[in-house]
Order: sequence, then C-alpha cells, then structure tokens
Amino acid sequence: MIRAWLSLPLWLLALWIIAMSACTSMGSHNVLARSGVDFGPPESLSFCLLIDEGITERAARELMEDAWREEGALYGLTIKVVSVAPWPRPAYTMQGILDALLRHPLHPQCDRVFALVGRHVGDVVWGLIGLPEILGAVDDNTSTHGYAVVQRASLNQVFMSPTSVVRHEIYHLLGCAEHFNMSGCYDTITAMKRRMRDDGSDFFPAWDGINERTLVSRDAVNARLLQVTGAGRTSQH
Repeated sequence: MIRAWLSLPLWLLALWIIAMSACTSMGSHNVLARSGVDFGPPESLSFCLLIDEGITERAARELMEDAWREEGALYGLTIKVVSVAPWPRPAYTMQGILDALLRHPLHPQCDRVFALVGRHVGDVVWGLIGLPEILGAVDDNTSTHGYAVVQRASLNQVFMSPTSVVRHEIYHLLGCAEHFNMSGCYDTITAMKRRMRDDGSDFFPAWDGINERTLVSRDAVNARLLQVTGAGRTSQH
C-alpha cells in the first residue's frame, strides 16, 4: 500500500511534465528562417469573440492585443476584434465546449470565432490535484473555431499564462498545426496571406486539417461546419 501511494505521485508528475512540454508553446522562433521570408503587405484577421461570465469586454480586447502584439508585427498580420458577445461556458469538457462552438457559423464580418472561457468547478478540483488539463483547443475541420481558458485556477497556469494560451491557439487558428515547427508556420502564414490577396477576398483563408485543403470563403467554412457539427475531430493543445 505504501509503495503504491509513493508511485502514484511520480506517475502523475511524469504525465504532467509530458503534457506541459507538449502544450506550452508552438516552439521557439527560427530567426534565420524567418529573415528569409517575405510575409507580404499588411493584412488583418477578424475575430468574433465569445466571453464567459466574469470576463469583461475590455479585458477580452486587452488580452487579444497583448497576446498578438509582438507576433503580429513580425508577420504584418494584425488581429481585429469585430465583435464581443456574452457566452456562458456551455460544458466542462473540451469536446463539450467545442461542440457548442461549432454551432456558431461564421458571420459576414468574422474570420474566426474564439471563446474566452472562465473556470468550471471541475477545473478547480482537477487543478488542486495537479493533473494535466486542456487549456485551449481548436477545431481541426476548419481551424476557425477555438477557445482558451483565461482565468487562473491551477498549477498548470503558473507555467502557462492566459496570454500564452491565447497566443498558442491563435497560431492554430492560422493553420499552424504542428508544434515546434515554426519554419512551416511561417510558410503557412505567408501562403494564407497571399491567397487572400490574390483572391481579392475579405476573408482570411482557413485550413481543413481533416481533408488537408484550404477553405477560401465563409460559405465554404459554414458548409464544412454543417457536415461535422457534433462529430468533428479536434486537437487538444
């Protein structure tokens, strides 16, 4: 009995370290690779934000600005928050949150739908135990819908701030699917900006990671959402 009690914390610690190493960052910037990339003229990415109870519009806008200010300057890509609407957290689990999000189609002014959610009582209990937790996720089917947990209540967020979580998920919303592959991410951002420019579109393209294709319009995204609502595969981050 004593041996089992001692082994459990070690197992939990190992699991926590693995989860945190996989989820804290997209990776370090590859300055040499980035210096050789022409990201093209400035573009913007329009976000429609959904905010949980206890999160103010001002706090939400400031968080988005803080999360992307430095990154946006590197890529010539600004984030424009075009709307902020109340959205009480609909579920405890990642899948429950994303299933609810996928029922929100892209409106004419939105390129992405992003929810900033608060804490559930289950999160607090989970965090006190010190288990790994999912602090954000993005839908793989369109890469247009995602969320981030932005209220601190766990050991995990001592190491990963709400700003870092939001920044991480923005990269996934841009179509950067692989962690620690910043060179590939630079290419993805460049290609998406170029496609938007070449098409003369007001929509920033999205990536269907299931079918490995670019979605070049809101209609294409919404059609894909109709196909997968309630059954879309998602990535945990």
